[in-house]
Order: sequence, then C-alpha cells, then structure tokens
Amino acid sequence: MLGVRVSRVDASTLRRFITAAVTERRKLTVTFANPDYVRKASKDAALRDLMNGFDLNLADGWGVVLASKIFGRPVPGRMANDDLTDDLFGLPADEGWGVYLFGNAPGIAEAAAANLREWFPGLDVVGTEHGHCADATGEIPPADAERLVAQINEAKPAILHVGLGTPLQQRFVADHRDRLDVPVIITCGAYLEHLAERRDYYPPWVLKLRVGFLYRLAREPRRLWRRYTIELCSYILTVLTHRLRHGRQPA
Repeated sequence: MLGVRVSRVDASTLRRFITAAVTERRKLTVTFANPDYVRKASKDAALRDLMNGFDLNLADGWGVVLASKIFGRPVPGRMANDDLTDDLFGLPADEGWGVYLFGNAPGIAEAAAANLREWFPGLDVVGTEHGHCADATGEIPPADAERLVAQINEAKPAILHVGLGTPLQQRFVADHRDRLDVPVIITCGAYLEHLAERRDYYPPWVLKLRVGFLYRLAREPRRLWRRYTIELCSYILTVLTHRLRHGRQPA
C-alpha cells in the first residue's frame, strides 16, 4: 500500500502467531500501519524501510482498510491496538505469560498496568517504564538505551509493548530487537494512555459508525487537527491517484 507492506491477517491468526513465537521462543515484531504512517512512509524511504522490516504491519484504521479494498487486495478488517485488547492481554493472562509496558508519559504505564490487572485477573505485568527518554535530537541516548534493554531483559517478559510514537518506537525495536530477550515485541503509540483511562476507549457508537478519528479529534483538537484534516485529505488523494494510475492489484 503506497510502498508499505500491510499484513492480511485477522485477530485469530495474530493469536496463533503470538502463541507460536512465545512457545517456540521465536522473535515476532508487530507494528501498525495507519493512514498517517502510510502517507509519511510513502514519501520517506527510511520510515518505509523501518515499517517493512517488521514481521507484521497490521491495518490500524478504517482508512487503511478502505484503501486495501480500493487497491483490490482487501485486509480482513481493522486491527488497531484498541481492537485487540482481549487478544494482547487476555491471552497472556490465560497462558501465564509476562508482559512489559514501556512508553508514554511518566505514570501512564503504571496506571495502565493497574487497570489491566483488574480487567484480566492473573495477568503478570512484569515491568513498566515511561517513554520520555529521548534527548533534544529526538533520539534515545545510547546509555539510556542500554539501561532500558537490560531492564527489560531482567524482567523476562514474553511480550513487550513499546509506545514511543512513530518513528522512534520502530527505530528502538529495529535497533535492539536482537538484544532484547523477548519473543514478541509490539509497538503501541498512545495505546497505553487509552488503557490508563478505560478498557473501551472508543464508545460503541463511534466504532459502529467508524468515526474514531473524529472522536480523537474532538478530544485532542490542538494536537490532532492537522493529522485528521489536511493530512487525511492528502492521504485520500494519494490513494485515489495511485489507484487511477496503477489500477487494481491482483488478489
């Protein structure tokens, strides 16, 4: 999709992949392709290579689902973090796997962990760490990265959630995946903020009408107005232009 590989998997397939990775101690890296990331990656080769270096790029947002249909290779459906809470945490709770929450502002991961333990009795959150670790250049200093890797490895999670924002979270995973002794690593953006608030971040009527972007825009207009107006329109125009120029892809 505009140069970004989007995985055609559903939730049950994801659960099988996660189970196999944990039980066989094989690395599985998962990130998410939303319209904003796809639009940026279509113009930024470095970001595109980062995203395509993950084992799975899940369709985050109805804009990606719709574009997959326009291009002739539809994905099974929307696969955003918020849609997968039962899978990402219910499965570890049932299987006795430890999870580690890394990212977002100080205190957010801890609040998310407290909620998750309440929602999924028996869930073992083996560690938390905030994501405000980048320096003035927007990168994580090497010494801090070494500390984080050691801290995560010491906790021995089966699943690591990394919420640093794109592209920092993808770079962290790409740079350290081979040294992180964690089978499953999943980027999660602002997802921990949602979990720190409530389990069902989007009200049912928002999901039914597929207007999650409008709901987030109404809640955070100052931060998200450009993404969900100018940049969203740019994404739609780019998708339609590509479709007109290249036609439908073979299924």
